[in-house]
Amino acid sequence: MTENLETFYSFLISLLPFSFVIAAIGLIIAMLTRLFKNDMVKVIGIALFIQTFILGILLIIVQNMVVKNVRSEVIGILSDPKIKISIDSADFGSLQTEELKNELLKLKDISTNHSHAMDKKAIQVISPAGNFNIFIARDSNNPKEFWIFTNRYKSGEDKEIGKIKTSNIVLDNVNRSE
Repeated sequence: MTENLETFYSFLISLLPFSFVIAAIGLIIAMLTRLFKNDMVKVIGIALFIQTFILGILLIIVQNMVVKNVRSEVIGILSDPKIKISIDSADFGSLQTEELKNELLKLKDISTNHSHAMDKKAIQVISPAGNFNIFIARDSNNPKEFWIFTNRYKSGEDKEIGKIKTSNIVLDNVNRSE
C-alpha cells in the first residue's frame, strides 16, 4: 500500500512542472478574454489556473497518507517481539535497546512549533520484514522531544514520520544549549 502511494506521489510530482505551464496558459487566456469579452473562454482560463492548486492539495493529502502509513508500519514492525534493534552506545549511553524500542512505540504525530531536528542518530532495525534504519533527532527547542525518520521507503530520511516526547532518552555526544 505504501509503495503504491509513493508511486502515485512521484507521478503527481512529475506532473507539477506541466501544471505550472498549464496554469500560466490559463492565466494568459483569462487575461486575454477581457479583450474578446468571451465568458466561456474566461472560465476555461480560470479552470486551467486553478488546477495547479488542486494538484498541490492532492500532493499534500497523498504525502500525509504516506507518512501515516509508514508510521503505522514502523510501529507494527517495532511491536513485533522478534525484531532486533542495534544502537551505538556512544550515542545513547546507558539506554538499553528494549527501553529505546518501547520509547519508539510511542511514536505519534506531534505538530512542529517553529523548531527543527538536530543531531540525527541511527538505529538499525533487523526484522523479517527487511532491515532498515530509524533515525532519531533531538528537537531544537524541546530537549524531551525527538523527531523520528526512517529510510524504509523512497521518501528517505528527510521526511519525519512522527515524534516522541520522553525524558528517558538522552542523546550523548550532543552539544546542548539548555
